Amino acid sequence: MKNLPVLKYNDLQDLICLDDVCDLNGVVIDDASLEVMLRIEKTMQRLEVMGDDECRRLWIELKAPQKRFRDDDADKNGNYWYQIFSAHYKDFHYLVLTNRHWRFIDLRSAHHVGAEREPDSVYGNVSKPLKKIETYVTALVDQICEHPDEYNAYVEEHLPYSKRNGRIKRADLNRICPTYRTFANPEHVIEVVSGFKSLPLWSCKEMTLRTYMRFWRMAYEAYRVKDEITPTSKYSFDKQSDEEVFRNHSSKGRETEGLNLDSEQDFLKWDKENTHYHNMDVIYARVHLVPRKKGEGWDDEDLPVPDGHWYLDLSFCVYGFSNDVVNMLETFWRAGVGVVCDETSRLLKMAKESDYVSISPIPNKYCCDDEVGNEMSLPYQCDTISAQQVADVIAATKWEKQQKVKPLALVKEKNDSQE
Repeated sequence: MKNLPVLKYNDLQDLICLDDVCDLNGVVIDDASLEVMLRIEKTMQRLEVMGDDECRRLWIELKAPQKRFRDDDADKNGNYWYQIFSAHYKDFHYLVLTNRHWRFIDLRSAHHVGAEREPDSVYGNVSKPLKKIETYVTALVDQICEHPDEYNAYVEEHLPYSKRNGRIKRADLNRICPTYRTFANPEHVIEVVSGFKSLPLWSCKEMTLRTYMRFWRMAYEAYRVKDEITPTSKYSFDKQSDEEVFRNHSSKGRETEGLNLDSEQDFLKWDKENTHYHNMDVIYARVHLVPRKKGEGWDDEDLPVPDGHWYLDLSFCVYGFSNDVVNMLETFWRAGVGVVCDETSRLLKMAKESDYVSISPIPNKYCCDDEVGNEMSLPYQCDTISAQQVADVIAATKWEKQQKVKPLALVKEKNDSQE
């Protein structure tokens, strides 16, 4: 944007460095700083509300330091792009400054809503950098109020793609950057999943620790022995019983000591006491093998399992463990053990390259739905990815439009005309 004050990254160091000390409650700033922050909030209230807590958001440009001192990617003009949030709820006010990647500075009037105001005596004095932001934001809001379309068009054209959200067909991503392929042998994955899905579900009348340990051990061995990067020798588990493997490698395996391994009551006791500590995880907090009883769960009416019988449910969400889950499915398939795994359709789409990959500045490792298999950050130039490949990914991605910033006056005029 033209005729705006030059806002230098180095002039905001006292503020930027708070990224290293911000905890879940942010930083409660002192009175002088709060006064400036509230003036910034009032200035931004000239714009239409853009989110909860009467939030307003703006993209601002910061002149980046010399290349040897940069800790972030600058655009072709040598600028960093940061987003500023200003919001409040009742008497609780906050302002956030973030590069939408790994920097997140959270300034607050109090630790939380309803809390007594206790300014941080060490880090709360940031009035000086806030005044520089105030000067910039005031000039920017003035321009937006006069020419809102100009600002929105400028952001849409110049905002770096590393700050945007979009999605790309997995087939296109894999074609452009083969290093992102999920499976080295997708045909094998299709064979495994198809064979696994043809199995009848395993079930039993009574679930015991000994029974669960047997199947848990099968899944865990598949994870360790078939790992592509650091596989464990297939002979390392040969002399260990199911009980030994479970107690040595399950997060709550040792809690089974002293229990009757052949008693369902002891299994239920162990589960109740440890259910909040990932006791059913094959890979801690990532891949889960859970015994379920037909009729006591939810949405299991159509499962071909007798009422009151137990069955096994294998599940995962984090994309990075897709290969491990396929290895577990193969082990169960070869052994003729059918378990419930709702993620098989997701794995098939990855193997067939028929789904999408979401791109975000802050990837969510749990992100997936019927169309999107996983989320990742935009590739960057490195030893294995060229600048041309990055450009091709950008071109093949469907990018979300930025939320438009609108002056409050225009919103009022629109409402008046509708009345």
